[in-house]
Amino acid sequence: MSRNNNERELQSLSRRKLLMAGAALGAGGLLGVQLPVSAALAAEPGVAPFMELSRLLVNHQLDEGVGQRMWQLLQQENAQLDSQVAAVLKIAQAENAKIVEDFFPAITEGELQDLAYQIIFGWYAGCLNTSKTAESFAFAQALTFQNTADVITIPSYGLTGPNEWADRPNVPVLPLRDF
Repeated sequence: MSRNNNERELQSLSRRKLLMAGAALGAGGLLGVQLPVSAALAAEPGVAPFMELSRLLVNHQLDEGVGQRMWQLLQQENAQLDSQVAAVLKIAQAENAKIVEDFFPAITEGELQDLAYQIIFGWYAGCLNTSKTAESFAFAQALTFQNTADVITIPSYGLTGPNEWADRPNVPVLPLRDF
């Protein structure tokens, strides 16, 4: 009998451990979901100045996840991105800029002004250039659609609306009379 009791204790102990481990994983998953995007941005030091510059160049509520993705794509094509961002921020600070109009004329033509235009374009278009191979980093979050969200639906292949890929049943509004 004591052997059966030991087996039961081991089984209940393993069940208990399994439940505790599951609860710990579930709680960890919930906490991970609720961490703000800004915590993830802290891991990449160039993103914070990029977002600061973006907020000066674009006077809208900007999504930090989209900004991080844009910064990563810009990093791939521009090795001097962080130093150029710092240079434009220095110009903005020298002009005591609060909005783009306060400092944009002071940016010299060339690489810095091109970068500023590319950042503005990126936030509105959701990609960095107009080529056919341009990688999209935002679609529904692109500011082109945010400005008109109350009037125009986002372009989609779904005939019933964005992110809807099945047809809704055609149900007449009123039953048709049979004459």
